[in-house]
Amino acid sequence: MNPTEMEALVRSVAVHYGFPLGAVAVAEIADGWSIVVRTATGETFSFAIAAGRPAAMRVAVQEHIEAAR
Repeated sequence: MNPTEMEALVRSVAVHYGFPLGAVAVAEIADGWSIVVRTATGETFSFAIAAGRPAAMRVAVQEHIEAAR
């Protein structure tokens, strides 16, 4: 997976679950991905997820976004 695909994955999770995201930045790190999200209200939060299968990464993204709500 490349950064463009990871950003699309994060955005698809946000749209699917109705999370209001304004901007997303992703960076590949040694063991996965570092993700920074700005909400529609301007709040920013970041998290890292482990590299893996797309379905597992999608669940990890969902869990992190839900925890930040």
